[in-house]
Amino acid sequence: MKDSYGVVWREDGGPLGRGKLELLAGSLRLDGIAASRSTVREVPYDQLAGVRVGRAKGDRIAGRPTVVLQQRSGGTIFVASVSEPGAIGELAERLTLLPPGLRSDNGH
Repeated sequence: MKDSYGVVWREDGGPLGRGKLELLAGSLRLDGIAASRSTVREVPYDQLAGVRVGRAKGDRIAGRPTVVLQQRSGGTIFVASVSEPGAIGELAERLTLLPPGLRSDNGH
């Protein structure tokens, strides 16, 4: 499995971001361009309240299924793969299988 994925993302109705998602030791990092600006967004795993695959129309980005990251703060990040079939399922699985000390949900 890899630790970096080419993705697009949207956070709570904000601008679409394009770049990469990296799985780090204690957090995930979104690094790329959003609204024509360089952006880096880091989310500690223990701040994730839930992770699921979003298949509903409102969850999708450009028709693609997403990984929906529910944050403990109440915010939501939608992440879609740009080129790798199966990457969304792999990401969702990896994030739900984090050791209990690194996440706040029950893996669902």
